Amino acid sequence: MSSLNATPAAERVHIGIFGRRNAGKSSVINAITGQSLAIVSEIKGTTTDPVFKNMELLPLGPVTLIDTPGLDDEGELGKLRMQKGWQVLNKTDIAVLVIDGVLGMSEADQLILDRFKAKGIPWIVVENKLDAMTDVQKAQPVPAQTIRVSSRSGANIHELKERIAALV
Repeated sequence: MSSLNATPAAERVHIGIFGRRNAGKSSVINAITGQSLAIVSEIKGTTTDPVFKNMELLPLGPVTLIDTPGLDDEGELGKLRMQKGWQVLNKTDIAVLVIDGVLGMSEADQLILDRFKAKGIPWIVVENKLDAMTDVQKAQPVPAQTIRVSSRSGANIHELKERIAALV
């Protein structure tokens, strides 16, 4: 048995990936892992249940990445998906808020961030879709606990891993 699989869940750092629908949460997970773990689609609400993936994240070691449904879902089914997403926060050691860098930080994103802060969970904001941002958007200053990445091109993904590891 490999040491990765032998590490008990309780000893792993749990990294929750949160955000609105279609911000690129699953794409960021795929970029971090270098694998197509999470289903990616242009259709909002593709991730319907939290997805847990055990992996080795250097320089951190054994972690569990948790992909969550969008926290801005709609309708009765959407409410249930959002409930499951919020429940993941109780198992999260590090919270990653993925926002659509083209759209910028929304009120819904800020509410998610406020929940991280209220729970005292270390967090980072990931502005995804760097490759689709305009030069004007790219020229805007980046807040201290924010990193711009492109899950499509892989830009700044290595730096994101290092920033996540530094939060432990």
